[in-house]
Amino acid sequence: MSERPPSLLAHVGALAALALLLLASIAVSRMHLGTWNTVAGPAIAAAKASIVVFFFMKLRKSAPSVHFAACFGIAWLAIMIVLTLSDFLTRWPVVVR
Repeated sequence: MSERPPSLLAHVGALAALALLLLASIAVSRMHLGTWNTVAGPAIAAAKASIVVFFFMKLRKSAPSVHFAACFGIAWLAIMIVLTLSDFLTRWPVVVR
C-alpha cells in the first residue's frame, strides 16, 4: 500500500481544531449555562473524539472489521450510559433531618 500520509497543512488544521475545541471546553466550564453545561461538555468532547478517530486513527480508510469494532464500542458505551442514567434517575431523593 503506497498511501500518501496527510499533509502538514492537514495536521496543523487538526491541531488547530483540537486547540479551539479545548479553549471552547474551558470557556464552557467557566460559564454558568445551567442545564446546557451538561449538553455542551459532552458535545465538545464528542467533536474532539471524532477528530482523533477519523484523522489520526484513520477509521474512514480502515477495514470493515475495524468499523464493526468501533460501532460495537459506541453501542456498548450507549448501553452503559443508559443503564447508569436509569439507575440515577429512578432513585428517590434522600431527606436528611
